Amino acid sequence: MELRRIFPALFTRSEDSPARSRDATLYLLRCIFFMGIRKPPARYFLAYVLWSFALNFCSTFYQPIGFLTGYISHLSEFSPGEFLTSLQVAFNAWSCSTKVLIVWALVRHFDEANAILDEMDKRVTEPGERMQVHRAVSLSNRIFFFFMAVYMVYATNTFLSAIFIGRPPYQNYYPYLDWRSSRLHLGLQAGLEYFGMVGACFQDVCVDCYPVNFILVLRAHMSIFEERLRRLGTDPAENQEQRYERLVECIHDHKVILRFVDSLRPVISGTIFVQFLVVGLVLGFTLINIVLFANLASAIAALSFMAAVLLETTPFCILCNYLTEDCYKLADALFQSKWIGAEKRYQKTLMYFLQKLQQPIMFMAMNVFPISVGTNISVTKFSFSVFTLVKQMNIAEKLAKPEEDE
Repeated sequence: MELRRIFPALFTRSEDSPARSRDATLYLLRCIFFMGIRKPPARYFLAYVLWSFALNFCSTFYQPIGFLTGYISHLSEFSPGEFLTSLQVAFNAWSCSTKVLIVWALVRHFDEANAILDEMDKRVTEPGERMQVHRAVSLSNRIFFFFMAVYMVYATNTFLSAIFIGRPPYQNYYPYLDWRSSRLHLGLQAGLEYFGMVGACFQDVCVDCYPVNFILVLRAHMSIFEERLRRLGTDPAENQEQRYERLVECIHDHKVILRFVDSLRPVISGTIFVQFLVVGLVLGFTLINIVLFANLASAIAALSFMAAVLLETTPFCILCNYLTEDCYKLADALFQSKWIGAEKRYQKTLMYFLQKLQQPIMFMAMNVFPISVGTNISVTKFSFSVFTLVKQMNIAEKLAKPEEDE
């Protein structure tokens, strides 16, 4: 099959194949390379630097400035729907640029995490264990391509709906370009805005999907580790010393898992915190636009944008809740192992280890918000507060009046 040959990591490998957990981030890290934020390869140094400059100048640096400058220059010329379409994307563009800079500064942590995954793979020896890792790898990569499809559908929908009505998608400011003057200028501005937005969506996929990719494969290893804990002390051929060695090996495995989490924690903390700050506001503007101003084409584009915004935090928050449950399952598995009747040294070590396992793995957003479904619901509910405020203050009617007068 052609697709399997081009994208092999999208498909589950056989149980005879060795576990390669780092393949869960194979396409993610390739795209991060194409973002232009990795070390330039010696062979293509100049080409890589030029591509990095073009993409990051248009999407990371100029696009937020272009939105703000466009508002200052042409605010009176926006219709309410166009203004809200631009504003909702502007807030997300500013947050995306911030997240890209965070990942740019901390991208080495992804390599550290993959090195730790290689260490975990050495303990995966059974065919059933390898299958769990293979399934997590294929699911992780499929989710990455799903994110990419949703984000790119939004960018293309917005571009096509804007071209249909004869206006640029966001009406950003570009020097020496006046889209009202000619079709050529309109095409150039729409093309520049589309390139900048596609680049931003490409970046956004990488900075939003990496936590899901890494944590999915971590959960597979935790499930394998749970069974390893449950089997402790059940082999009748082992003597007391060998049983104690197996327990010490499990303690080492847990330390490796904690090192993996700690390697990702700084990146996740920064990017999710930025997203939590803007998600409610962005969704609020989108709801107002859909309900009060958008035509059919704009509503479809806004709905795809809303789906993309929800994807930025919701899947990872759900995984964080599952991760907490996985930690409690580890403690239960150790307690259910065969430890009654073991030597005192084994029992004391096991009790200490049990206390450590009862401390769940949690991610915090800059030590302010716990990253969980509850927090995600709270920040999402703020969008309804924004919508209610606009309705009660009749802001929508005030925005619509100038357009009616014209």
